[in-house]
Amino acid sequence: MTMSCLATDQAESLRRLAGRANKTEVPDQLQVREGLRVISVTSGKGGVGKTSVVVNLAASLAACGQRVLIVDSNPGVGDICLRLGKDAPFRLGQVLSGDIALNDTVVDLGGGVSVLPAGMEMQQYSALSPWERSALLQSMLRLQNDYDCFLIDTGSGMAANLTSFAAIAREIMLVVTPEPTSITDAYALIKMLSGRDSSFRFRLLINMCRDNQEGETLFSKLAAITGRFLQVQFDHAGTILHDELLVESVRRRGALCRLFPDAKASTGFKNLAQKINAERPGGAATMPVASVASSTMWRNHELSS
Repeated sequence: MTMSCLATDQAESLRRLAGRANKTEVPDQLQVREGLRVISVTSGKGGVGKTSVVVNLAASLAACGQRVLIVDSNPGVGDICLRLGKDAPFRLGQVLSGDIALNDTVVDLGGGVSVLPAGMEMQQYSALSPWERSALLQSMLRLQNDYDCFLIDTGSGMAANLTSFAAIAREIMLVVTPEPTSITDAYALIKMLSGRDSSFRFRLLINMCRDNQEGETLFSKLAAITGRFLQVQFDHAGTILHDELLVESVRRRGALCRLFPDAKASTGFKNLAQKINAERPGGAATMPVASVASSTMWRNHELSS
C-alpha cells in the first residue's frame, strides 16, 4: 500500500473516531466533562523519574477511591505496561488504520488503574494534520465517563506529543530534580507552554530529594525566577524523597506504593494524592481546536523538537 493510501485510510479512521462524516470538517471544540481531573505529567528533560511518578501517583489516587486512566503518550508504545509487567496487545496505529476500536487498546492494571497506550513514533505524530490530532484527542475524551482522573504521561521536552496532549489538561505537573539542567529545562518548558496558553496551572513536583528542605529550597528558587519573568499560575505539588526501594519496585514490575507502602517515597506519593483528591474537581471545560494544534508558534516548537 502506498503512503498516500495509508494517509487516506488513517484520516478516514480518525473521522470515524471523532464522529465526523465530512473529511473537510474540523472538530472545533474538545469537551471535558465536569468533575474529570486531567493532569499532564511532564518534564523538561528525561531521567527525572516522570514515569515512576505517574505510576505511583495513579496507584495512590486509586487507593483514595479514584478511577484513573494513565494516557501513556510517550514516543513508542507500552512503556508503562512493560514497567508493570503487562502486555499492550494493540497499538495506536491499529486504531488509526481502523482495525480496532480505541477502547480495545485500554489495559486494565487492576486496583482502579488502567492504561491507554497512546504513544506513537515522533515521525508518525508529527505527520498528523491539526484536524487529525484534534480528532485523536476527541476520541480519547470519549473514555472520560469511565474515569475520575486522566494522568497523561508525556514525552520530555517540547516535542509535538507533549504540546498537543497538554491542550486537554488544565493542570501541568512538572517533575524536576535537584540538578541544574533539570531546573533550566523546566523553566524553558514553563516559558513555552505559558506563552502558548496563559491559563495553564503549573504544579512543581520535586523528585529524588535528600530531604523535604531541599525540595522547598528548589521550589522557592524556581518560583522566584518564574515570578520575575513569567505570568503563570504556579504552586508546589510536593516533594518525593530519593528511595532505593524504587529500584526494587521497578525490578518487581510493580508500583512502589503497593509493594512498599511504608517506604519514604510512598509517603510522598500518598500525600500528593490526598492533596489532589481533597481539591474540588473542575467544572466542564471547552477547549477550541486552535489551542490544540493550529497555532504557528506551537507548530514551530514541534518542528524544532
